[in-house]
Amino acid sequence: MQEKYTLITGASQGMGKQMADECAKRGRNLLLVALPNENLKEFSEHLIRQYNIKADYFECDLIIKKSVENIFKWTQENNYAIDFLINNAGFGGAGSFEDYTFEYVNNMIDLNIRATTNLTHLFIPELKKNTPSYILNNASMVANFPCPYKTIYAATKAYVKNFTRALREELKPQGISVSVLQPGATPTNKIVKNQINEGGFFFKISVTSIEQVAKKAIDRTLKGQAIIVPGYKNRMSLRFIKLVPMIILQRIIANAASSIKQN
Repeated sequence: MQEKYTLITGASQGMGKQMADECAKRGRNLLLVALPNENLKEFSEHLIRQYNIKADYFECDLIIKKSVENIFKWTQENNYAIDFLINNAGFGGAGSFEDYTFEYVNNMIDLNIRATTNLTHLFIPELKKNTPSYILNNASMVANFPCPYKTIYAATKAYVKNFTRALREELKPQGISVSVLQPGATPTNKIVKNQINEGGFFFKISVTSIEQVAKKAIDRTLKGQAIIVPGYKNRMSLRFIKLVPMIILQRIIANAASSIKQN
């Protein structure tokens, strides 16, 4: 029987790296994708030694359009059977929309939306061959409401959320379970930590450890859960948000987010 692999984008640091570790703990073979020069080779070798799994890696910049096709071609040429796709790569920042550069806006859209969409589209036939299969798309808590001073990031994550939920219904009869992860503020790097500190109470209440988020993301995806919101406080926050009139909610968010400097 052909061995199966989990493919993870943005796997060299932060949430992607932690999810790779969680998958390896469960004995899942890995295909790691990240930017060049981020020690991906060393990380994959570590996982092989630590967990006695098989792993390989592919370095590329997903903002470049051909990268998605190159990843797919690489998996096909190496005859890797993929039964779990994790679209984790993405980035976000904070600041006034008018201050964003044209390049910054389009890079965020290209990575958060286009790369996720195109990778999913390319790998569906492969996932259908290896059922039961899984797709996990990393969105955010801010996918649930407009977020002043994080306008593009929140909008791209709303796309990821709605795309994932719709796709779940299409692929369910074909043996592919599709899940969306909606973490709150997760201190994965210095930039995010600064945003949490500067954002005040609204941001701090949503903080969940990266270890907790990654563990629950993998566990619940493999159990077929549709929407994954790690952390009791975050789940309660979402219930509260639904009760607050949008005009008031946006003012609360704007006040909290306006203190965050653009990164």
